[in-house]
Parts: sequence; structure tokens; C-alpha cells
Amino acid sequence: MKRLIAATLSLTLLATAVSPAMAAPYGAGGRDDHHGHKDHHDDRRDPPRRGHKLAHDHRGEYVRDYRHHGLRAPARGQEWRKVDGRYVLIAVATGVIADVVLARR
Repeated sequence: MKRLIAATLSLTLLATAVSPAMAAPYGAGGRDDHHGHKDHHDDRRDPPRRGHKLAHDHRGEYVRDYRHHGLRAPARGQEWRKVDGRYVLIAVATGVIADVVLARR
């Protein structure tokens, strides 16, 4: 009787240890259905937001006369850009957005 209980218990433990290894790989039928890649959305379609990174190929036009547009002076290493009807203050080196202001003109 003890052998039967021990065998049943060991088979149960073995089955629970093997079942995760035999499960479907991550992303098969789950939320990640891009072959293991993160779900990248097109940042160019989303409005620019503070803290997000502005795509290098979508940095708009450089704003030279920021005072004329009612914008504050950019800090060292930052510049104002006009992107999709908004003035965006970005870090030149990284493209991280520091501020976003709706354009009046």
C-alpha cells in the first residue's frame, strides 16, 4: 500500500514538473503574436507626449525664433521642433520629449 501511494505521489510530482515545459511557448495564442517581438506601434501616428522618444525621421521642422511663437528658451542640448501642429521641445541627442505646446499658427 505504501509503495502504491509513493508511486502515485511521485508520478503526480513528475507530471506537474513536466507540464510547464510542454506548454505552448510564450506568445502562441496569447497577447504576443509577433514571433516573440514586442508589440511596436507606429509612434508617428500617436501625438507626441512628454517623456516619450520622438522618432529621428519624424522630428519635423526646426523652430529658430521660439520667442516669436511664445515659447520659452530651450535649455542647453534641447531644441524646439514643429511636429504635426505642435511645438515639441526635444533633447537633441536622444529625441526624448521634454515639453509639448499646441501651435497657434
